[in-house]
Amino acid sequence: MTSFTLTRKVDLPAEKVWEIIGDFTKSPGPGVLVEVEKQGDPNSYGIGAIRTITIGKVRVRERLESVDPPKSFTYTILSGAPVKNYSGKAEFIPKGLSTEIRWSGEFSPKIPFTGWICCKVSKGAVNGLIDEIEKAASSE
Repeated sequence: MTSFTLTRKVDLPAEKVWEIIGDFTKSPGPGVLVEVEKQGDPNSYGIGAIRTITIGKVRVRERLESVDPPKSFTYTILSGAPVKNYSGKAEFIPKGLSTEIRWSGEFSPKIPFTGWICCKVSKGAVNGLIDEIEKAASSE
């Protein structure tokens, strides 16, 4: 298995970050396209929802696995990435008026010896998503 963790601080309170990204079926900003294939369980914050998310040239199909509002969610990638058995976790840690976003993923690359490339692409996509969170907050 290959894994990565990206940690980034944003100048937004954790509640605001959750408001923007906590709904798995909504886009956090104009640079992220979200298409919902299946709604999740409305009684458990949408667990089981399946979406396709596009950030730049990266387009993946994901399923929401667990939610702990406003602290974290976990998901799996179902298709669209050169990896298998991908599980990811996004955590939102309050730091005064700011939030530390800790995003991690674990997977097996489909092509041997390409784990480092997959980590680089994953980190780029996560950074793009966090950029969109900041843009969405500043446009309000």
